[in-house]
Amino acid sequence: MKKGIISSANGDIHYELSGKDSGPALVFIHGVGMDHLTFQEQLAPLEQHYKVLVWDLPGHGTSSLENYHKRFTELSAECLNELMESLQISEAVLVGQSLGSMVAQHFQLKYPEKVMAVVHAPGIELKSHVGNWAKPLVPVFIFLMGLIPERMFCNSFGKHRAVKKEVQDYLARSIGKIGKKLALKITADMCYDLIDLSPQPTKVPLLMLYGEKDLGFIKNASKAWHKKEPASQCVEIPNANHIANQDNPKHFNKTLKAFLEGL
Repeated sequence: MKKGIISSANGDIHYELSGKDSGPALVFIHGVGMDHLTFQEQLAPLEQHYKVLVWDLPGHGTSSLENYHKRFTELSAECLNELMESLQISEAVLVGQSLGSMVAQHFQLKYPEKVMAVVHAPGIELKSHVGNWAKPLVPVFIFLMGLIPERMFCNSFGKHRAVKKEVQDYLARSIGKIGKKLALKITADMCYDLIDLSPQPTKVPLLMLYGEKDLGFIKNASKAWHKKEPASQCVEIPNANHIANQDNPKHFNKTLKAFLEGL
C-alpha cells in the first residue's frame, strides 16, 4: 500500500493507494464528517483485481482545507482531479457515499473523460428537487442545527446513520474531529446543490445502493433516479442504514463486485 499527501489548491490531501497496479481504478469518496477509514471493509475484497484509491476529503481525516471559496462539493471534485493527476490515474470508477456521491457528480460534470462508471452509495441526483423558493430556508435550518450542543450533535450524527454500535461510535468520533461548524457549512452546500438546477452529465453505467433502514426520502430518491436511468441498477442493502458499506459490508461488497464484473 502506498500512502502519501499531495498539495492541492485547497489544502494537503491524504490518500492511500493499494491493489493491482495494472487493474482498473476504483476511487472511493466518503461522506461528510468521515474519512477514508469508512472503506476499510471494501479494500481486501477488491485489491486482488483493482487499483483502489481511498482519500480524506479536504478538512477531513488528516487532510487540510484552504481557500474554501466555493461549494465544498465543487472544490472537492477539483481536489480529486489533482489527486488522480498526481497518481497518474486517467480513468476510474467512482464510488461516492452520500456527500461523496455529490462530489462524484461534480467530478463527472467537470471531467467526464475520466469517469468509467459511478456507484452512489447512497446518493441523490444533482438537480432542483424543490425549487429556488427553498433557498431562504437553508440558513434557518443550519441556524437551528447550530443550536444543538456539540457533543449531542456528534452522538446524534452516529446514531441516526448506522445500525451497528461500532459504526455509530466511529461516526461520532470522525465528525467530532472536523467539528460542527464545518459539518454544517458543508451541509448547507449540499442543500444548495439539491435546490439549484444542474446540467446533465455524460451517460455512464450507474449503480444506486441504499440501506434498508435509511431515511425514506433517500430511498425514494434512489428509486426515482433509477427509473430515470433505465440502464442503471438499484439495490437495497438489508440490515443497513445510511452507511451501508459498514453496516453490512458482506452484502455491499458482493453487490459492488457484481456490478464491477458486469462492466
